[in-house]
Amino acid sequence: MTEQAAQHQAERKRETANESTCGLSPEAGDHAGGGAGQDGTAMGQPDDYERGGPSWRDDTCGLCEEYHFLLQVLGSEAEVWKSLQQQFGIVTQRTQMVFGVGTLAISVAGFSGHRMAAAGPFSGLTLMAGLVCILVGMFVALYGVVRVRWMSSLRGDTVEASFLRLLAVRNRKTRYFLWSLKLVIVGLVLYVAALGWFLFRASLGLVPLV
Repeated sequence: MTEQAAQHQAERKRETANESTCGLSPEAGDHAGGGAGQDGTAMGQPDDYERGGPSWRDDTCGLCEEYHFLLQVLGSEAEVWKSLQQQFGIVTQRTQMVFGVGTLAISVAGFSGHRMAAAGPFSGLTLMAGLVCILVGMFVALYGVVRVRWMSSLRGDTVEASFLRLLAVRNRKTRYFLWSLKLVIVGLVLYVAALGWFLFRASLGLVPLV
């Protein structure tokens, strides 16, 4: 009875381990989560693309299900690769929009910022806060999305582990993009608030328009 109980317990441990990696070996799942790849990344020292906590590692099964879904829909690993290339390109294009809006706001502030700041402390402080938010948002986009890392260098021990790592990096870049977008939007709101206060004061004749 003791041997049977020990064997049953060992089988349950193996089943739990398999469920935690969605059918992948623990080594493959670890590499997919940012462990040592064939690109020379040291074991236990993931690069910046996989840093930031275990938020996606806790959802390895979700990434695995998405990969198998893409493989089932697209029919081959080559088509899944092309689809991921397009998704990375979409994130980069959206990031260019963030840079365009932020650069335009900073350029306009350089020409007319001193006039808005002359409307009073509220206008000056909101203008500065808005510009800081826009700059931080652009930095987040530059750091998290624009940095170049070739897809072929994000390799794992197996093809499936490599695709899981690519999906994780795609999700991380998406999160960086969303954070940068939110920061730029907040900055634009503050910028418009400063502009509105300036126009309000100017309409009362308290601040010259020119």
